[in-house]
Amino acid sequence: KQWYQRRVAITAGGFINHVRDDVTHTQEDELHWTDIGWTDDQLSNLGLIGTISEFFSKLTTQSESTQLKLLFTSSVLMQFFKVYAACAGQAMLPWYFVLTCPTLIVWRIYTYSKQNWQYFCLDYCYFGNLAIFIILLVAPGDPRLFILQFCIANGLLYTGAFSFRNSLVFHSVDKMTSTYIHTAPVIMVFGIRWWPEEAGRFWHAAFPDTFLPWNMTWNVLAPLAFVFAHAIFYTVLVYVILKPEEHVITSFRYLKAKKSTKAIFGANPPFVYFLLMQFGVVLLMTGITILTYSYFLLNLLQVMVLVVVVTWNGAGYYVDVFRASLSKRK
Repeated sequence: KQWYQRRVAITAGGFINHVRDDVTHTQEDELHWTDIGWTDDQLSNLGLIGTISEFFSKLTTQSESTQLKLLFTSSVLMQFFKVYAACAGQAMLPWYFVLTCPTLIVWRIYTYSKQNWQYFCLDYCYFGNLAIFIILLVAPGDPRLFILQFCIANGLLYTGAFSFRNSLVFHSVDKMTSTYIHTAPVIMVFGIRWWPEEAGRFWHAAFPDTFLPWNMTWNVLAPLAFVFAHAIFYTVLVYVILKPEEHVITSFRYLKAKKSTKAIFGANPPFVYFLLMQFGVVLLMTGITILTYSYFLLNLLQVMVLVVVVTWNGAGYYVDVFRASLSKRK
């Protein structure tokens, strides 16, 4: 009961999505917030509320209720739009991505910087979105660079939705933004890969009319080089130049606090394990993306698995939170 009270209190206060998602639907009671540098005093200083009843009492004003309803409705409608665009309106996919991607990422950087969580914005997922965005604008018709786009979207971006337990929680800008970062590129490259002519109908340049078969350079070496370049950049910037204080959360500090990570690598794994894990995931996904790049049904199945997982996580969020709320009121 106390665990759920803390869970909803943190959600209501806007605590970082990466941290709260992982414990939403598991029984990892051993993972306390102090494991990642957050004490009760720090949570209190952030204005986080303490009980489920207080959380719902905060939402009693008409304006706040209306805002949540509008956000929920717009988020649901956006999911309908993405399904339509992926299945029948592929011409809207590039425009949807280039208009929403910079908007949401700039908003994410702004909100996270205010709460001292800005180091998450240096993660691979943000650089992957940036690379896909630039290629889409500068060289959309290059079949080699499209392979790189496809592998970035269906590599660490794809698996990030699982690692950080992305959830379709329609009233939360934070959760919907995190879900967008890991799923929107996957859906966009899916539409371009299999309907290039339709996807480029309203775009400033045509997409490749003939895609290259898979090859070692662009399906394997180029994605690995991109991950390696980001790893060097991130390591030098964060751990050599900036050197964040212990209470500041980074992806590495979040991941090493997970119960599953401790079970595999021990209580305090070194940073190099984090890098090796990234490269291992990329190698695994490289083999999978070779197949999904080559076969429509496998690519469709890959997208469907992603959608089902984030939907299931969102369903679990609502069930867990509101079940705890009803238990508290009884």
